[in-house]
Amino acid sequence: MLTNFFSNTKPVNSVFIITLFMCYMSIGFFTGEIASLNFGLFFWFLVLFGFVNFVNSRNDLTFDNSFFFLFFVILIGCFPSTIKIDSFFYSNLILVIYVRRVYSLQSSKNISKKLFDSGLWIGISFLIEPFSLIFIAMTYLAILLHQHVDYRKLLIPVLGFLSPVILSFTYFFWYEELDRFYALFYWYTSYDFSFYNSFSFQLLFGIVFLLIFLSFLLKTPKALSVKNTFRKNWILLCFHMLLACALLVFIKNRNGTEILYILFPAAIIIANGFELFRKKWFADIIMLLIFLVSLIPLLIH
Repeated sequence: MLTNFFSNTKPVNSVFIITLFMCYMSIGFFTGEIASLNFGLFFWFLVLFGFVNFVNSRNDLTFDNSFFFLFFVILIGCFPSTIKIDSFFYSNLILVIYVRRVYSLQSSKNISKKLFDSGLWIGISFLIEPFSLIFIAMTYLAILLHQHVDYRKLLIPVLGFLSPVILSFTYFFWYEELDRFYALFYWYTSYDFSFYNSFSFQLLFGIVFLLIFLSFLLKTPKALSVKNTFRKNWILLCFHMLLACALLVFIKNRNGTEILYILFPAAIIIANGFELFRKKWFADIIMLLIFLVSLIPLLIH
């Protein structure tokens, strides 16, 4: 029954999922994971939901259903510390806009514009979170996969990246605050993962990565067996997930919000694996179990 309900993209599905998110917000507030509830918090997450759904549907990263959106919200519920507006959130939002341009390279229209935009958005994200620069590797993998390789196209993302960086340098130079600009290139980090030492974090990480691994095993043979656009997107998506995990390792000042970086690719991978279940009753049980897992932070807080 649950599988049938979310197997389409009707407005009622989105309303239900957004209501579920509001429940997670309330739970996070009462458990102390969220400092306060306000319209701004809800608004910015609605903006994020709009972008992630647009990227998914526009580039056919999953079938035409609501599984991705549902799993994305459930994964946020698993980690209520991600329901926060800070620099990590804004950087993640910019990266979602960035990957929209990268995945759209599957189309041969306006390639130069897409490449410049991808460099521009990664440059803006770099100004917010310097380590997010590693995602520019996605642009060059997409260029390779979609066979857009020539020296001009390789340089265009760099020009896009330099545009906001040069403007930032001009701003800091004018206000004599160049130390803040140079700090963007001081790539040091702390490998202190004590924030993740709680039992609930370790259990949830283990379950989520188990779901990602199983979905990867189920989907990869089917995705790679056919030479089509999705095959290239699947490779790009797996690389996206790998870079997001690397960013969690490199990033400093961890507070839990940074987990949001991995939730977008994780939800798409899990949705792709979930779509392969043919028996509805089995899919219903799996979906219910995933939802129950998202309640762990509340039950053992």
